[in-house]
Order: sequence, then C-alpha cells, then structure tokens
Amino acid sequence: MATHRVNLDALIVREDFAATEGEETVQSKEPIFKVEDLESDRLYYSVLRKPDFQRTTDNWSPEMIVEFVKDFLDDELIPALIIWHSKKSGKVFVVDGAHRFSALIAWVNEDYGNGKISQEFNDYDIPKAQQNQHKKTKDLIEKEIGSYRELLHLGRVGKDTDDQEKVRRGRAISTIQPYMQKVTGGAEKAQRAFLKINSNPAVIDNTELDVIIARHKPNALSTRAIIRAGKGHRYWAKFGEENSKRIEELAVEVYGLLFGKLEDITTQSADIPRAGQSYSQEAFRMVLDIVNTFNNISDAMWKEPKSKSRKNKAPTVARLSDDVDGTATIEFLKNVKSVGELIGGSNETSGSLGLDPAVYFYGGTGRFISGALIASLKFAQELKKGGKFFLFTSVREEFEEFLVRNKSFINKLGYLKGARLRPVNSILTMFRMVMEKIVEARKSGVSFSDDEILEYLKTDPQLEDLRKDDLGVDTKDDPNATKRKRFSRSVKTIAVIQEVLKTRGRCNLCFARCPPEFRSSDHIIRAQDGGLGTLDNLQFTHPYCNSGYKEKLEHEKRKASLTTKV
Repeated sequence: MATHRVNLDALIVREDFAATEGEETVQSKEPIFKVEDLESDRLYYSVLRKPDFQRTTDNWSPEMIVEFVKDFLDDELIPALIIWHSKKSGKVFVVDGAHRFSALIAWVNEDYGNGKISQEFNDYDIPKAQQNQHKKTKDLIEKEIGSYRELLHLGRVGKDTDDQEKVRRGRAISTIQPYMQKVTGGAEKAQRAFLKINSNPAVIDNTELDVIIARHKPNALSTRAIIRAGKGHRYWAKFGEENSKRIEELAVEVYGLLFGKLEDITTQSADIPRAGQSYSQEAFRMVLDIVNTFNNISDAMWKEPKSKSRKNKAPTVARLSDDVDGTATIEFLKNVKSVGELIGGSNETSGSLGLDPAVYFYGGTGRFISGALIASLKFAQELKKGGKFFLFTSVREEFEEFLVRNKSFINKLGYLKGARLRPVNSILTMFRMVMEKIVEARKSGVSFSDDEILEYLKTDPQLEDLRKDDLGVDTKDDPNATKRKRFSRSVKTIAVIQEVLKTRGRCNLCFARCPPEFRSSDHIIRAQDGGLGTLDNLQFTHPYCNSGYKEKLEHEKRKASLTTKV
C-alpha cells in the first residue's frame, strides 16, 4: 500500500517571483531570522513565500520531521536554507529547503496538515489520511521532543527540577538560528538555481520535476487540480474567476469519479477505495498518466529533452503549448471526466457501467494496481465507441466472475510488465480476449472452462507468462510474511477485499456485482408502463442497466413479440 507522508504544503504560501529583470541581492550565509519569527502572526512569516513552481511539500514522514526538529534544537549539522529576496515585493522566496522550513513552521504552529493554517488553506476540508498524519506527527513530537509552546515556556522559566533536556532545547529556540544562503540575481536566475539543485532524482522525484518544468501546460495544471480536488494553491488563478471556478468544479468531479470517498482499507471497512490512496506519490503519477492517456499526450509532446543534443534537434511531434487562458485545461479535465463517468458515474442519466473496484482494480494480493484502473477506463471507452455496452452487459456476470476467480492475473501482469502504464496494454488485451471467448461461448451454446480461456490468452505474446496458481500474501517486500504469527496488513487487506466480493449486492438486471455508490434506483415495471414508485416496484441496478440495457431489452422483447404475431 502507499506510504503516507505529512502534508505541509499550506505552511508557506506559493507565489510568482514577480521580480523586475536584473534585480540584485547580496549573497550571505548569515542567519536572518529566529525561530519565533515563524509564528503565524509574525511579520517575517507573513513575507515568506515559495515559488509557484515548487513541488508539493508533502514528502516527509512524521519520523523525518521529528528528527529534523530534534537536530535543529540540538545544533546538529543542517544544510543551509537557500533563499531569494525580492527587492520589488520585499518577500523572501525559498529556493531550496521548503521541507526544512515547513517542518520548523509546522512545529512552531502545531500544524502538521490539520492545524489552523492548513485548515484555512484547504477550506476546512482535510482528507482523513491527512488528519491521521497530523495527529501521528503531533503525538510523536510531544513524545520525543515536546511542543513548541511547552519548550518555549520551559526555556523561559525552567528550573533545575524540570526536564533539563527540554529546558535546554527551549532556550535553544532563541539562541540557535537556521543558516541561510541567498541567491544573487533576478527571478530567472533564482528559478535556474532551483531546477539545478533539484535535478538530481534522489532529491526530487523525476515526475514532479517534469511537472514543475511543464507547470503552465494543461496536463500539469489538470493533474495538480485533480489530485487536490480543486483545493490548495490555485495554480490556475491567473485564468480569471470564470475559468478558474470551472477548473475547480471539474477537478472536484473528476476526483470523485476516480477516488470516491473512501481513503483506506481497515478491518472495519465495509468497502474499499476506488483507486487506492489519493494521498500518495503513486496517486499523483497515476492521475498524470490518466490525464495524458485520455488527452492523447505523449512524453515527447510535453517533457523537456534531457540531453542538449536532443534539445537542438527539430521536434518530431507537435509540442504541447502552455495554457494561456485556462480553456485547454478545462478541455483536458472534461476529457478525463467523460471517460471517468463510463465506469464511475452514479446517477441514472450517466449511463455508467459502475465497474466494481474490487473486481477490476485490485489484484489477488490486495494491492491496488493503477495499470488495471487505466486499462479498465480504456476498455470502457472502447466498448462505448464500438457500441458494445449492451453486448458486454449481456455477458458481464460471466466476464467478472472469471476475473474474480483469477485475480492473480492482474498481479502477474502488473509485476511482469512493470509500473505505471507498462501493464495497461496487457491487461486491456486480457479483458478483450476474455470477453471475446465468453461471447463466443454464448453464441455457440458451448461454455469454455477457465483452463481453456487461459490457454487462449496465452496465444498472445503479451499474456504468454500467465498461469494459474494459489493466491497468497504478497511476499515481494516481506520474506517473513509466511512465518509471522500476527496478521499482517496485507493479510487483513486481502480478507477485507474477499469479504467485499462475497457480500457485494448484485444488479437486478445483469446480475454482476453492484457497489452501493453506483446503485441506480430502477422501476421494475417502468413508469411509462404504469409502474409506481413503491417499495415492491424498486430494484437496484447499474446506471447503464437502468437506462440503455433495460431499454434495449424492452425493445428486443417488443420486436420479438411483433415477429411472433406476424
């Protein structure tokens, strides 16, 4: 499962450099502020900024924050914070060290993602996972170090009878200062310094760096809007109120289609998240892949060439332009919403298939497979474009039961093909071939066993390594999994998913599993045929089954009836 980090992104405001060309500063390694200046009502804190292209400040674990604060108070060696001071605005921009700066601000203001600053920044809508990490960090700080207010008090009035370690650290608040280094030159030089510092993949994730460089392009803007559900820093604010509001509305809708409301799997979970953890680096990459895939954007169209020789060559594909007014970002979001509604829409008019995440997106070891989600989106899109929703629905129950019986196939294709988009085509091919074989069986009246379908799948080079075996705990990262006496998280997750699959309600028309969030309220006897809105005339179905599938079934019945009469 995804590893949670602490979201400190709200603690330093983002802003464009907004500096005049040729603006100069003086290089210095002298400290320029005290820790008390990081309190939220202090002047220095109010002028502190990070560049609008800076990555999201959410890569540190609770333990890393505690260790950093401890090192600072104990006067251990800490790398200098690199800043750029704008003479034009009087503001101080963090070029390097946003996580270090933010960790101190978090400690001083007791805000590890769910304090006053973060709540206001996120319109008081904090994800549950973020709330949990705030509490975990706060508890660990109090256990290992002590809160800022506690140490500040002890530093001022501490006696020999008090905890001398805390007293000493409290006094260090006023005597130890972070060391700073200033970037000399204008805003352009400061940006080059940031990119140069963070070009090492050990410092910043390559995907994040690519998005930072392409931050004005619609795919980068769409990804950032979706992953934060239209909240947080408004990278799109420059597009004006109307387009900015539309971007935020679409981002909320797309986030809901992709991730739903659940964020984690526990033994108390009645259901599972649609797309794993939204609060993770893996989710950011997945959303970027989805945005690019369903807007037909290749890497060559938006990523900067890595080598100078490639930069000098004439581009072989048309480069994706920056979005100047927000219209391109809106179109990108609309395209993702359109395909997302095919599998995740919930209202009667959406025509959604309402695909069950427990069937399609999770492997037999309980892991969410992002490639399986993207393959399912592409599969639904193909069915829609090919006019095959009705055909799929007619065999859907058998199709999904095969997937449930052979959930290890998704794991195998995910592991064999690699991460991100690499397994997508293989999983998509499997979906196509399984459906083809089941449709063939329906037409011929001769069923195929799982073994026969497997042998057919293996005729495709992408699927030739598939084989049936027992499902078990994923021991890839845990060689002691089969020796442990206590139940591991993986075992519990598998048990929850299996329970969800066993107890899931069924669509009353196609008889495949129907998650509660995709239920459509359907008249057994249609309203136009005199059916009433009574309890005994209500059944739950998938949205598409309630509309397109049911209507076509009725049409086929009427057609058959007329033929019989003739």
